Amino acid sequence: MADASSFTGYDGRFDTIVDSTLFHSMPVESREGYLQSIVRAAAPGASYFVLVFDRAAIPEGPINAVTEDELRAAVSKYWIIDEIKPARLYARFPAGFAGMPALLDIREEPNGLQSIGGWLLSAHLG
Repeated sequence: MADASSFTGYDGRFDTIVDSTLFHSMPVESREGYLQSIVRAAAPGASYFVLVFDRAAIPEGPINAVTEDELRAAVSKYWIIDEIKPARLYARFPAGFAGMPALLDIREEPNGLQSIGGWLLSAHLG
């Protein structure tokens, strides 16, 4: 197991990096090291995709959700941002989860799924 905020040994290896909910799951103070690690692991011209919770949907709690501006400020230090757009994160939450007061933007979806507001960022190395 490796620490995503300080992994090494993959320099220039990946053409595409996909972060599906890791960015908001780590402590805020680990994000800089994480971004440095993945940009180091990225091949020239690589693409980077990030799916994260929106702070408007989860304003507090164990998840470190972000605003669009926070996401842009963190990622733009290392990547050229192509787009940040609103997104939905889909899951099957445990019974009672939808009633948690901190979750303001939870929606019932088809097939027993729920969704929460988020951001989808796409970027590339220049």
